[in-house]
Amino acid sequence: MIKSNKPLPAVGELFSDTFAGEDTYITVTFADTREVCYDAGTRRLTDEKYILTVLPSEKGLRAEILCSGEKSALYAFADLFERLQTGNAAAGTYVCAPKFAVRGYIEGFYGAPWTQEQRLDMMAQMAKKRMNAVYYAPKDDPYHRELWRESYPADRLAGLKELVSTARRYAMDFVWCVAPGLSVCYANEDDFAALINKTRQLYQIGVRAFGLLLDDIDEELIFDADKVRYGETVNAHIDLVSRYDNALRALDARVRLTVCPMQYHGRGDEYYISKLGLGIPADVSLFFTGRDICSRDLTSAEALRFAEHTRHKPLYWDNYPVNDMAMRREMHLSPVINREADLYKYAKGIIFNCMAYAACSVIPLSTGADYLWDAEGYAPEASFERAVKQAVGKENAGSFLLFADHLYVSCLLDENSRRMKGTFTAMRGALAAGEPERAFSIGETYLAGLLQALSFLQGDHPLCRELAPWTEKFELYCEIIKTALACLRSGDPEKNGRFYALLAKYESMPARFADPMDIEEAYDALRPL
Repeated sequence: MIKSNKPLPAVGELFSDTFAGEDTYITVTFADTREVCYDAGTRRLTDEKYILTVLPSEKGLRAEILCSGEKSALYAFADLFERLQTGNAAAGTYVCAPKFAVRGYIEGFYGAPWTQEQRLDMMAQMAKKRMNAVYYAPKDDPYHRELWRESYPADRLAGLKELVSTARRYAMDFVWCVAPGLSVCYANEDDFAALINKTRQLYQIGVRAFGLLLDDIDEELIFDADKVRYGETVNAHIDLVSRYDNALRALDARVRLTVCPMQYHGRGDEYYISKLGLGIPADVSLFFTGRDICSRDLTSAEALRFAEHTRHKPLYWDNYPVNDMAMRREMHLSPVINREADLYKYAKGIIFNCMAYAACSVIPLSTGADYLWDAEGYAPEASFERAVKQAVGKENAGSFLLFADHLYVSCLLDENSRRMKGTFTAMRGALAAGEPERAFSIGETYLAGLLQALSFLQGDHPLCRELAPWTEKFELYCEIIKTALACLRSGDPEKNGRFYALLAKYESMPARFADPMDIEEAYDALRPL
């Protein structure tokens, strides 16, 4: 039973099965006091703080929630839900508030956009992870980029309206983005009017946050009228952003704007980004990806430099776990790392760019959500294990973690295939100690785990369907390990040919998995023994 003096529709929609039992008693109390409206850690007024008290109980669940409104109540239930899932719902009082003010994800990749079902499912899952923003910006939605002047047809508009209303129920800001930079003439009033007309269409279905994306376009002005009026691109962008922001405010003073600049990575003190930041309204959010397009780390010192030179705290567009363009052969499943623990003090927030593989994106996004909520207490590996258990179930988590250990292949530069290297190192130690049976037992235990993981991956889980190209290579990897163990056990050098033939085939397959050089080096290190 849930006792509340206000309706909690999102709680019922997202957690109906979890909190519907007869032995569940949860009381929700709303207050408008410092206790739940102010977070001393971030020195921020907030509607996201809550106090969750889990009461001792011999049977069932007893809990009390003190919060300021429906959003913080939803987050308290999300917190309690995860504690129950992970067996961490010990009696006690938990005072919780997020570190980052803006926490979200963006469908901003090149390639086939997500389906409506995938979008709705992602929203639900990230609402459970207490994210509060979803940006709609699929590069290959023609009405977002190529056909930006044209209104959405009725069927597409209906789909967007469903997303907007769903996001509102889940206490998430739905940010619709437009990318006119490939063809806009900044000096042309008809183009500006088309932009405003398109914006009004989205406003009419409930959008109250907009994004203007000026990334991945020509650095030089392409129209003579623009060259005459503005001289250089940054001046045209300052004018467009300022006029668009003014038009949005005239439409509705509550509307907010995010801008992705043409130069969206670097030191943050370059000419273009500095001049743009100083030239646009102070309350416009400014995207930045860090030093690189796909940054290995995000540091507080860099965020401070960006803010100093642009007069805007960076809103990071984090290009992880996205795997489009040159990264399309990679599968990014590893946890978010190398984002500094105190970055929330100097950045407005982080928006993670997703993969076209929606089901797979959930795992790294979940770790990103954990970091955004509690950056100082974030433990990547523990967060990753929780995300995997939630995605595939506890019974399959161990196998999936073994498989995923060979997919640390992103810009984050994690060490890949740690379990393979550890297995072969342990085998080498056992052989050197004159214990061949123990050595091969170690190898065969590893192989058995691989085969169990392969069995799961060949099933019909949504994750498995998306992972098919990597599973195909993983199957061959299993055969390579099996052959390596057989060759080492026999000691017959003539049998090495099959191992190297399989390795050559493995290397020719496009999907990235365990590095073939690492496999070969680990095998060759054992052969003399």
